[in-house]
Parts: sequence; C-alpha cells; structure tokens
Amino acid sequence: MQDKNFQSGARRFNPITVIKYYLLAGLLLAFARVSVGQDKPLQLAKPLEQGHSHNDYWRSRPLLDALNQGFKSVEADVFLVDGALLVGHSKNELSPAKTLESMYLKPLQNIARENKKLYQQPSVLYLYIDFKTEGKNTYESLVPVLARYQNLLVNPLNKSRSGMVRVILTGNYPQEQVLADKQRLVFLDGKVENLSQNLNPAFFPVVSGNWAKYFTWKGEGAMPAAETRQLAEWAALAQKNGQQIRFWNMPEQSRDQINSIWQELLKYPAILIGTDHLDWLTGILTDRNK
Repeated sequence: MQDKNFQSGARRFNPITVIKYYLLAGLLLAFARVSVGQDKPLQLAKPLEQGHSHNDYWRSRPLLDALNQGFKSVEADVFLVDGALLVGHSKNELSPAKTLESMYLKPLQNIARENKKLYQQPSVLYLYIDFKTEGKNTYESLVPVLARYQNLLVNPLNKSRSGMVRVILTGNYPQEQVLADKQRLVFLDGKVENLSQNLNPAFFPVVSGNWAKYFTWKGEGAMPAAETRQLAEWAALAQKNGQQIRFWNMPEQSRDQINSIWQELLKYPAILIGTDHLDWLTGILTDRNK
C-alpha cells in the first residue's frame, strides 16, 4: 500500500510547478527587501548648508536620501502634462504616479508632522522646482497645489509665518507673472551675472549659472587667477546680500577633477554644491564641520 501511495504521489509531482513556486518566492522576497529599503524610516540629520542634491528624483529614495544625509537643497524637474505636474528629467521618463506632490510635497508634510522639523535642529530646506514646460500654464497649475501645503512653506510675503520648506522656481518660470502674484508661495532663482544689479534677496534668495559659461577651469592644475577673482567676487557679494550661489553643468570627468572643484567652492560659504554623489560630498562636508 505504501508503495502505491508513493507512486501516486510521484505521478502528481510536477517539477515545473516546483520551479515556478521557488521563482515566485524569490521574487516576493526581493520585492519585500526593496519595500523595506524604501519604507526605512528617516533618520533626522544635521543640516549640511552647502549640500544640493542634483537630479534628486533619480535616486533610489527621492528626497529621503538627501534629507537622511542633511542636504539643505533638492531639485525636481517638472513638466505640466494634462494638468498634472510630473517629475522627471525628460518626457520619456514621466509617469502619472510620479508627481511633484507625491514625490516631494506630501512626504515633506508627513515628515514635518511627525518630527516637527526636517533636520536635527530647525532648518529650512530649499526645494528647487525646475520648470521644463511653458511658464504661464505651469505656474498656474502649481499655485493650487502649493496652497494645500501653505503651512509647510516659507511665505515670501508674510515674514511673521515661519515654514520648513522654501520653494524656489528655476528654469522657464514666468518672472513678471510670479512677482505680480500677491498670494505667491514661491521664491525665484536669479542669474549669477545679475548679482550686482541689487536683486532683492527677499524674492531671489539664490542665483545660479552654467559653470562652463563663466569658467574654463575643469579642476586640473590651479584655477586661473582671473577666474578665481570672479568666483570670489560673486561669492562675497552673495554672502553680503544674504544669498547663495549654485552652479550647474560642472565638470565631472574624473573623481580627482570633481574633488578639486569642490575644494575650491568650499572656500565660500555662500556657494551651494550640487552633486549626484551624496555620500561622497556628505563625508567632505562633515569632516570640514568637525
């Protein structure tokens, strides 16, 4: 009888079914590991005043990876598509699930409610919103979204109200339209070459520029004297005005090259250093702050 039962069980045994079972189990385990990593609670960090997370939305945990290391500034490229503000570097990366609200505003609100702050000590995060589509309609779509989070945001027109997040528009934003908005909840990114034109830091807390447009130095050898003077002049003027400077399109051909440029920029507290290498810059900034 035992032999017959064994033979019957053997006939029911299907090796393909077993393989499928183990493959499914492996996929579920892998998914669980990913989910745990994404849902890992935020550890509040000391704010790194010069840290800017470039193309932040590409990270495994957008926003959270930067906050977890104390970065004071993050950047989201935004496209207006069928009334929705979608986040991505180019149109072919966009997804209806990846909105400015779901990736940045809502998580920031949740962190603020849970911790009453975003860092170990009270400090303001810069949230750059880079308009990649036409300015007028993009701004008009942004206004009601930001209104839902007004208690979280620094208000440029009401200094009596504090906030944890300073929204800064860059890219194709409509400057005249924004400045004419008496209910606005945003600040603007100016141009570094306009620093000497008395840009009001209450509206333009930061200025930016294309590194390659102003500097030939790529981190090899000494920085040319004339370029050093220009950089120092802009940094001093920004610091005097209570503003910060951010350069983009930085040379990144080698680690030594990047490190040399960072060491030069770190001489000036008014300069935000944008990077895709969060761990590396965190180590350098942390060592300098010891």
